[in-house]
Amino acid sequence: MITATTMTLGSPVGTDNLAKHANFTIHNGAKMVSISVDNSGGRMAHMARADIRCLFSNNTAGLEDREAVEDVTGKVFKVGDHDTVRGTVTNMAKAMNWLQMARWGLEGQTL
Repeated sequence: MITATTMTLGSPVGTDNLAKHANFTIHNGAKMVSISVDNSGGRMAHMARADIRCLFSNNTAGLEDREAVEDVTGKVFKVGDHDTVRGTVTNMAKAMNWLQMARWGLEGQTL
């Protein structure tokens, strides 16, 4: 399943550039890949700044005593928990490979 949202905010003071943001999420069972795209608060002509997050729904997986949705981007991309993962073709391919894996564990699997 794919879900999406969009948002347009007012212009920064003294400009006519609207801030635009779009987000779409691809769901596969308890796993989700979320892509956010924006125009840097109206400073860019196009929405070209993108960030990818990999999420895991513990509720959907039936796991109790954990956060409802866990951000596992750092584990998938081997970066810090709060690091930005840019929206590139290579990063999107890695996120989609993770999304399609039959199980969560990354051990012994090449993304």
